[in-house]
Amino acid sequence: MNRSILTTFLLALGLLWVLPVGSARADCLERPAESVLDLSLISCQDGSPQLGQVINTGVTKGIIKILQGADKTCDARIDLRYRIDCLRLYYLKVAANLPDTGDYLPIKQAMLDAAGKLDAIVTKYEDDMAPPLHLREGHKPLAKRLPPVRAVKEAFAETAAAEAAAVVKETELVIIRSGGDPARRTQAYTDVAAAVEDNLVVLRSA
Repeated sequence: MNRSILTTFLLALGLLWVLPVGSARADCLERPAESVLDLSLISCQDGSPQLGQVINTGVTKGIIKILQGADKTCDARIDLRYRIDCLRLYYLKVAANLPDTGDYLPIKQAMLDAAGKLDAIVTKYEDDMAPPLHLREGHKPLAKRLPPVRAVKEAFAETAAAEAAAVVKETELVIIRSGGDPARRTQAYTDVAAAVEDNLVVLRSA
C-alpha cells in the first residue's frame, strides 16, 4: 500500500515538472504565423528551434515594422545631421532580435555590416559640440527612448547623408541577392529589401 502511494506521488510530481516545460515550448512555437511578432520574443531558451531560424511571415513582418519605425523616427522632424545615427540604431535593433543561425542570418549580417558603416560615417564627421538627441520611437510621448543619437557637423551633413544613402542601397542589394538561395527566402527577403530602400527617405535633405 505504501509503495502504491509513493508511486502515485512520484508520478504526479513528474507531471508537474513536465507540463510547464511543454506549455512554454508550445507557446514559443505555435504563435500565429500571420501576426506581427515582437521580435524580442522570437527566441526559445529550452533548446527548441528558434522561431526566427526559418522563414516565417510574422518574423518577416516584425523586421519590416522595425525598419518602418526608422522612417517614422529618423524623419524630417529631426535635423539631417542626426538621421544617420538614428538609422544606425534601427539596423542594430533588427540585428539584435534575429538568431545567429537559420534563414534570417544573412539579413542579420547585412544589418550589422550596414550599422558598422553608418557608425564609421558618423564618427568621421561627428560634431562633438552638438548635444545628442534622446528620441522617443515615432516621436510618441509614451514610447521608449532610443539610445543617444549623435550628430554630424553641419558643413558635412549632406556629404555624410549621401555616403549613408550609398550604404543603404548596398544593403538593399545584398539582401535581395541573399534571398535567392534557398528559394523559400526570396519573397521575405524581397519585402525586407523594399523596406530598407524606403529608409532612403530619411537621408534626403528636404
